[in-house]
Parts: sequence; structure tokens; C-alpha cells
Amino acid sequence: MPELAADLVRLKVDVIVAQTNAAAFAARDATRIIPIVVWASHGASDTGLVASLARPGGNITGLESLAPELDAKRVELLKEVLPHLAQLGMIYNAEDRGAPLHVKWTGAAASALGVTTSRLEVRRAEDFDSMFLSAADKRLDGLLTFSDPLTFDQWSRVAAFSLAHRLPTICEFKELVQAGCMLSYGPTFAEFNERVASLVDRILNGAKPAELPMEQATRFEPAVNLKTAKALGIMVPKAVLVRAGHVID
Repeated sequence: MPELAADLVRLKVDVIVAQTNAAAFAARDATRIIPIVVWASHGASDTGLVASLARPGGNITGLESLAPELDAKRVELLKEVLPHLAQLGMIYNAEDRGAPLHVKWTGAAASALGVTTSRLEVRRAEDFDSMFLSAADKRLDGLLTFSDPLTFDQWSRVAAFSLAHRLPTICEFKELVQAGCMLSYGPTFAEFNERVASLVDRILNGAKPAELPMEQATRFEPAVNLKTAKALGIMVPKAVLVRAGHVID
């Protein structure tokens, strides 16, 4: 990503849209002049990407996904579907600067529900096999994945592992439910696209990123993959299905 960001700076683009934290930090390191709009940050102020959501400062603005805070909702949703949930594995990229926030929020929510958590770290695609071996040795009842380019790209491997070991999964986006994750709760790609496009438009018309507050996602919806649930022998409660904005059956 640093090389790609440097290429964009050499091309003298007018605006850089950075999809995630990793891309945003790479772009920030490459330029403090070209405006950067972050498609979906997580923990933008806590990670130091911006000074604050209200006053980001510098050349960065964008949309905050609230992903770490919403991990609490994901744990609650999985517990609603799996009342016996006692051990939850957290799969995440340890190189992601937002990962400690995810671990913190998930751990607190899980503890309040009497659930213990296990960290399943990866840093590159080659780490997934050893991570799966570690996960198989633990008495896990379910898996929660924290989204970043690495875990998103390797999701098919997580899905295959979860089915082989009969482990229910919960993710951030419905796009992963469409790819086999059993449950998700989070913001929508459509909102990210619309609001980031609006910010880019304002910048191209003269607005300065430092003066544009980081916006926060507002549309959240559960999604359910009943095919995956059936394969795992799990009955999803009607109360969850009624609330779901997207159901695959």
C-alpha cells in the first residue's frame, strides 16, 4: 500500500479515496497535501489517523464505520442465536492499528455476557493455516472476524474452516454473509459509497478536508445466512429473522 500511495502522489491526483485504515495511513504517510477521503475508518481518532472526528485536521476526512463499538452488538447477536455461547474466537489482522480497539470492545461485551474470548491473530495470508491449527485446539463455540483487507480477502478459507469444525460465524458486513458467514451486523456499503462520494464532491468544489468533520455511519442492519445455519444445525430465532435486513435461504 505505501508503494501504491506513492504512485498516486507522483500522478498528482486531486483526491485520494482510501478504503480502510491501512490504506488511509499509507496515503497519509505519502502526502500531507493531497486531500484524503477515508471510505471506512475504524477508530480514526483513537488510532491517531485524525486529531478528532469533529476536527480531523490535516488533509484527511471521511466516514467512521464505528466498527469497534459495534462489535458489542455482534457479540450480543451471536449470543441471542447461540445461548450456549461460552468461548468466542476473534480472527483479526494484528497489523491493523484498529485491532486493539476491536479486541477491547469485544472482550468487554463478551465478559458482560459470561463469554470468554480467544485471540486468533494473523499478519499475512500465510498465517491462516497456523491460526486455524491454534483455533482447532481451543474449545470455541463461535468465531467473530474483524474486517480489514487481509481477513476480507481470505474469508473463503475462514468459511471452509468454520464449516469443517462446525463453528458459527459472525461478521461485520452482509457481503460476507452472502459469502457464507452465518450472521452479520454493521453498516452498509451503499451508505459508505454515497457519503464518501458526497465528501469528494465537496472537496473538488473547494472544501478543505480539515474543515469537514469525519462523518459516522448511521444505517445498520443484521443479515442472516440460513443455508449456513442449517449446515451447522442451528435454528435462528424468529426474533432475529424479523429484524434482519437481508436473509439468504
